[in-house]
Amino acid sequence: MSKKHNDSQKVFGRTERWDVPLENDLMFSTVMQCRDACIGLLETIFNGRKVKSLEYKDAPSSVTQKYVVFNPANKSIRLDVYFEDGDGVYDMEIQKVDKGNLPRRTRMYSSMMDANMLDKGLDYNALKKGYVIFICLFDPFRRNRKTYFFENLCRDEPDLPLGDGRYTIFVNTKGSVGDSSHAMDAFFKYLNGGVSSIGTGEDSDDEFVRKLDRYVLDINGDEEWRQGYMKYELNLIESYKDGRAEGISIGEAKGEANATNRMAKSLKEQGFPIEAIAKAANLSVEEVNNIK
Repeated sequence: MSKKHNDSQKVFGRTERWDVPLENDLMFSTVMQCRDACIGLLETIFNGRKVKSLEYKDAPSSVTQKYVVFNPANKSIRLDVYFEDGDGVYDMEIQKVDKGNLPRRTRMYSSMMDANMLDKGLDYNALKKGYVIFICLFDPFRRNRKTYFFENLCRDEPDLPLGDGRYTIFVNTKGSVGDSSHAMDAFFKYLNGGVSSIGTGEDSDDEFVRKLDRYVLDINGDEEWRQGYMKYELNLIESYKDGRAEGISIGEAKGEANATNRMAKSLKEQGFPIEAIAKAANLSVEEVNNIK
């Protein structure tokens, strides 16, 4: 029997359950704990290169057997990855909303990776290549490219690389310019589909997408993971409400309902589950869905 979603974003005929798509940062982190899925994505991004071995950094052991929610303060995926033609350290994260700070964030992440990589007393040449990768569901540079690959080059001699081994990659799932593999395009289509993509993997002609979808379905079926996820999201919403208290009190002059709708709209744009937003805002699911 097909496990596809219907338009109400509910799955398996269970009217009380809302499932989490791959575009959600915690779902993405959990799926990337699965070694074969993570290797598949890296090999898709670095088309033509094969991962020889992969080691998770600061991650739970046996993650492929038990789904756990990564530390919310540390959702990015840090990896020691060894390709057949070299090795490096990779930090990978998904980004759904453009907050205008990604270039500076990559600078911080790269610095943190270097600090963790180099033990006291070691020579700087011991630093491995460092890659910071953002999977973006928007175009961060408005050039419509599928990927943006950055490295330090001499301004006066553009063909002269600094050779510091630091690289930054932005993958733009909305892009159409540039070469890409069939697997990359299938991955873009699946990720951009959001909740409606869940359960469609069996119809894909790409094995990598079929694998990703199986993990998304399995994780959504893990009630312990779902409980941890909902607790985390509700805590985020409560923190968000506390942080917006001053703005909401000002908004009361124009009507508390408008302030509540603005909060719900913002949370909806950030990808929070409709069910959780409705509970936090004291609105019905239908009212949240109707917010434009």
